[in-house]
Amino acid sequence: MIANIGLAAVIDLSTSNAEQAKTLLVVVNTIVEGLGGGNEVVGGLWVLLLSIAGLKINELPKLLHYLGLFIGSVGILTIYPAEILTEIFGLGQIIWFSWLGVAMLKTPQN
Repeated sequence: MIANIGLAAVIDLSTSNAEQAKTLLVVVNTIVEGLGGGNEVVGGLWVLLLSIAGLKINELPKLLHYLGLFIGSVGILTIYPAEILTEIFGLGQIIWFSWLGVAMLKTPQN
């Protein structure tokens, strides 16, 4: 939503002051990237910690948690600006979340 509202403000401003519109675009882009567009460190840390906890409680498949350790580590590594890391993390998280959901549905409830 910040990107949408910000872009609308940039477009409106561009008709009257192109230089200020360029500056505003840089500011809006910086805020959007800072809130999660630029790297996946927080998401990677979250997946990593959940996987460590999952290995300790031993309720779901170990391979799922090992995948989570890998995906979480890649997410943390996105602090280094390499597009491939973000792509691996994003696709890996889709696989990890899907597997996690199926595993949780198959786990008997006590």
